[in-house]
Amino acid sequence: MSSKEAHLTEQLFYEVVVTDKEGREIFREAGPSHTSMGSNTIKDTGGIDRTVGRSPSNLRANAGVGDVNFGIRVGKGSTPIDISDYALDTPIAEGTGVDQLSHHEVQNSQPVVSAPDCSFTIWRVMFNNTGSTVSGIREIGCYVVMGSWYGLAFRDVLASPASIPFGGAMTVTYTLKVTA
Repeated sequence: MSSKEAHLTEQLFYEVVVTDKEGREIFREAGPSHTSMGSNTIKDTGGIDRTVGRSPSNLRANAGVGDVNFGIRVGKGSTPIDISDYALDTPIAEGTGVDQLSHHEVQNSQPVVSAPDCSFTIWRVMFNNTGSTVSGIREIGCYVVMGSWYGLAFRDVLASPASIPFGGAMTVTYTLKVTA
């Protein structure tokens, strides 16, 4: 590791915004995020130990519309964050049925450099097309591609539960900032 790399610090932040069907903001929470992995052997989302190798396909979170295998996800679990987390406790499924959400594709910004910081964001909008309120959303996180399986990159538990009214949406944004 070079002396320059030794002085880099990383920070991860989240923001959750819920809007009603008219686009009015009805909930907002933001804070520092928590990463879940500490080595190159991690558990996949099914709890199986996996070794993470170097590959350009690893760490992708760019899930498309309706794909909940990876990308930003939300759930109803409220178990406190733990370094051994490998999946959301109670992830919300894709769909228009009771307690489901319609997941838009994961979006990302280009890196922004404002010395001494460099940051970028990823976000996903999830729509409530169920006909009723989806309530009790407490956890957010991001699954990433790790070869032919998926791993939890980070998971956070909200301070208070969020509800998405019918016709409304939730946007979850993660910002990674590196400071030199």
